[in-house]
Amino acid sequence: MKKQIIILLSSILLVFISIYFWKIRESNSVSEIAEETKDVVKILEGNRKNLPLEIEVAKTESIETKIELIGETEAVPDAIIDVPARISGRITSVSFVEGDSVKKGQKLATIDSPELAKLRSAYLVAKSKYNAAEQNLNRINSLVKMNLAAKQELIDAESNLKVIESEKISAEENLRANGLVIDNSASGVYHVFSPRSGLALSRNAIPGSIVLGNQILTTIAELSQLWFQAKIFENDLKYLSEGIPGKIILNAYPDSEFEGILEHIGEKVDPESRTVHARLVFKNKNRKAKIGLFGKAVLSVNGRLGIHIVEEAIQSYQNKKFVFVETKTNEFKWNEISTGITTDGKTEIISGINEGDRVVTKGAFELKAILFKSTFGGE
Repeated sequence: MKKQIIILLSSILLVFISIYFWKIRESNSVSEIAEETKDVVKILEGNRKNLPLEIEVAKTESIETKIELIGETEAVPDAIIDVPARISGRITSVSFVEGDSVKKGQKLATIDSPELAKLRSAYLVAKSKYNAAEQNLNRINSLVKMNLAAKQELIDAESNLKVIESEKISAEENLRANGLVIDNSASGVYHVFSPRSGLALSRNAIPGSIVLGNQILTTIAELSQLWFQAKIFENDLKYLSEGIPGKIILNAYPDSEFEGILEHIGEKVDPESRTVHARLVFKNKNRKAKIGLFGKAVLSVNGRLGIHIVEEAIQSYQNKKFVFVETKTNEFKWNEISTGITTDGKTEIISGINEGDRVVTKGAFELKAILFKSTFGGE
């Protein structure tokens, strides 16, 4: 019985000894990777290669705040014009197709219009009456001077001339209001000419078809420059002013940039979107941009000097932000930082890092795991 008790106690002692040495071995295996204090991680030289660490030396660089405005392209109003038929009639010929580059004064179409013939005829009749009344007034005026006609005849002739002159003016205005040339022709043939140089964006004219005076035959536009109509959020207004340069990136051409200028900032805030209207004018290089394309305008403002690092280097802990700085070879300090804006994957550092500091840009998460290995599961 005594022997059995001794054997049992020996077994228990052996188990405790095994557990003790296992704990020592586990502790040694951890120390082979790293040693840590409250805010410092030390990596053994032989094991650094097992961690994917990359270091970047912090340096002062030029930093700009980039503001993005969402919007769409639009033709410059003064560079686009609709070309109407101006007079009803039948189209007899068309001299352009959609996409043609046309010159100012180039003939676009010909319309045979009975309505135009009537207007011109009315004008010629009124003009003839006016010429006859004017000659009659001159004749009576000469007779009155020679006492061969009464003054009442002169008064009647002057009154008649004014009545006929008003009819002539009315006939001229009927032609002018329709954009028609005032000449001595009685023809109903009307030629439509391009009012400006540019591209024919459309063609709504078919030979033989009947058109009304208000029908748009085509739209001519000069598209070397376009407008980008965008919206500015309230929080971004403090950075922006008219005249600053920007780049327009359209959804259709994500790899292309169009140089532009912020030409106008609106005066009224939209009560629903809480935005202010903005207009940029930009050069349409190679005529790639089209009217109505969506995209964004990128404005670089508030230029200054500072330090910025890649987002991957920044680690969060208890609503604060930290980075690891290599203070000595294989020794990394856990530094609290304050940050500014993030642009293109890099974050501005307001405090916590100085120029020349060696910041861990890759592998910071692994160092954090080592530093907090005892509580990492609750992170």
